[in-house]
Amino acid sequence: MGQKPNFFKIGVFVIAGSLFLAIAIIVFGAGKFFQEKYVVETYFDQSVQGLSVGAALTFQGVQVGNISEIGFVFQDYDTDYQYVLVRAEIYPNKNRHKGKSKIFIDDSNREEGLQKMIDKGLRLQLASQGVTGIAFLNAVYLDPADYPPLNIDWKPDNPYIPSAQGTIAQITQMIEKLTKTIESINFKEISDDVEQLVVTLNMAVQQADIPRVSKDLQQLLITLNQTVENTDKIIKSKDLKETLANIAQTTEELKATLRRTDRLLQNREHNIGTILQNVERISEDISEFMVTVRRYPSWVLFGEPPPHLGHENEEENKNK
Repeated sequence: MGQKPNFFKIGVFVIAGSLFLAIAIIVFGAGKFFQEKYVVETYFDQSVQGLSVGAALTFQGVQVGNISEIGFVFQDYDTDYQYVLVRAEIYPNKNRHKGKSKIFIDDSNREEGLQKMIDKGLRLQLASQGVTGIAFLNAVYLDPADYPPLNIDWKPDNPYIPSAQGTIAQITQMIEKLTKTIESINFKEISDDVEQLVVTLNMAVQQADIPRVSKDLQQLLITLNQTVENTDKIIKSKDLKETLANIAQTTEELKATLRRTDRLLQNREHNIGTILQNVERISEDISEFMVTVRRYPSWVLFGEPPPHLGHENEEENKNK
């Protein structure tokens, strides 16, 4: 007859094994539950396919946390926007060695520090890990002008880090645009135009009198060469040099003549003034003479004017 099992020992063994397993999980795999952490959130206006809860959150390629929640903003906030809501837990001491300082000392310092980093261009991008296609979030610095934050009409419950379009989405959009551009190209029309151009060039070459054109070009070059040589001879000729020298000498003589004339005019300025005054007096005398001629024209012909008739009668009365 077999021995009955000792259920008490079995129960103790099961309990001890469970406790050992729980301790192992806490020590080796679940230590993060006791780590200091804080939650941040971001929003995407694009698909986050491939991103799942538990995926890594990295900063410049170094893991600093994990994705804790994925949903829609209208499920948590009163809004009409249909952005994708992603929350992540960041462990500030995850990569901190003994004796090393923290990134942020307290909550107020964290909020102020995050805002400064956001102003400098801190953004969360959806990235893919190698060829496996596993998606994760990567915090990187980008140009704030090229990647502005999304419009929101609510107050986030957690510190908000703006998102940026990921490299996967950018590549996809570029491929789509390139595909549309290629589809819009009429290769048949381009081929016909090229063929017509080749035919036209061929006909032009066949109809062109290449030997005659070459001969005309050679003659033109010869003429140009002779013209250049003749011009060079004229420039270097003795006659041209003498002519230029005579022109220079004539110019100097003309300048000297002008200077002498100016001095002569300055010396004669007083005499010219006297002459002008005499001419003015003569003009006045002539003017008075012409007035007299108009009044007594007979005086010009007969001398002094005859006495007035009334004056003679007065003289006769006096004599009587």
